[in-house]
Amino acid sequence: MITASAAASAASLLLVVDGPDLVGGSSVPILILVLALGGFGVAYMLVGPGKRKGPKRYGDIPLAQRPYHSDEELEGPGLERAMAWGVAFAVFSSLFLPLYWLIEPGRINNRVDEFYEQDVASGRAAYQNACASCHGVNLEGGSAPHPDPSISTAWPAPTLNNITARYADSAIVTDVRQHILLTLRYGRAGSPMAAFSVGSGGALSDNQLESITAYILSVQTGELPQAQGFVGQSRDTLFANNCARCHGENAEGYIGPQLLNVFERYGWRPGDDASLEQAKAAVKQALVNGRLVPGQAPMPSFALSLTDEALDELVEHLAGIQVTGGPAAGQIGGDPMTAVSED
Repeated sequence: MITASAAASAASLLLVVDGPDLVGGSSVPILILVLALGGFGVAYMLVGPGKRKGPKRYGDIPLAQRPYHSDEELEGPGLERAMAWGVAFAVFSSLFLPLYWLIEPGRINNRVDEFYEQDVASGRAAYQNACASCHGVNLEGGSAPHPDPSISTAWPAPTLNNITARYADSAIVTDVRQHILLTLRYGRAGSPMAAFSVGSGGALSDNQLESITAYILSVQTGELPQAQGFVGQSRDTLFANNCARCHGENAEGYIGPQLLNVFERYGWRPGDDASLEQAKAAVKQALVNGRLVPGQAPMPSFALSLTDEALDELVEHLAGIQVTGGPAAGQIGGDPMTAVSED
């Protein structure tokens, strides 16, 4: 009956608290403590501490020489005190643990949201300092000076506020967040995109890179660019605008592999129309899906920026410059001068 009365008195304290405030309020830890201590106090006062009997204890008597409790005290007030503390702690635990179990997940989620907002805010500042000059203040894209000083044409910097949508169906980038983070950390060799990680010679810590990534992902618009058509452009112009900056102005290779014998690498044999069509289909597939090049920046998909007709024209442009006898692998840079032209 004593325990039940204590629990009932403590439970009455809970009726004063509004349910939603209990779960999501900022003073939840204090509320838990007050309720638990209140139940502890109620239980302790109802049971009673008991009165100590027996000889008085004097402070000038050494502990080792003081007589211990009598049997009467151990079996009476001492036992009552122990029971009182046991009931009080039981009530405290019965209130504190369920309340903590109910409230802790919400508290953790709130803290996660707070940390995320802090990351986004610091990432916004870091982005403006490190990235905005090329990719735009609002991630709308821009340009950077070409890494080859002899080339005056600017290097396009892609739009970043739709990167999630651009890679939504990508076969080469399955984790956009990891893709952004790795690009920030290691940069893109041969392009204006420098490595920003301290471990790669940059000036930003891993926490700063994580913050920039969080900011980029927080402002995604989901809007995709309208595909560019072929009308009004020559094949040479299409290649120069979309491919030359990575594969070289003459397809000789730069930060991307040379394309002068790419058909041969895909199985083309001169005079064999079937193998020619097979090679064209493979090249177009690479344009549509992109490619993951080990140790290099991935080749992006052009399906969103170029129409199907424009992609076909790019394939035909490459078909017109193909030679045979080149390297079996598409090396980065270099000129397969040993190739024999079929023209």
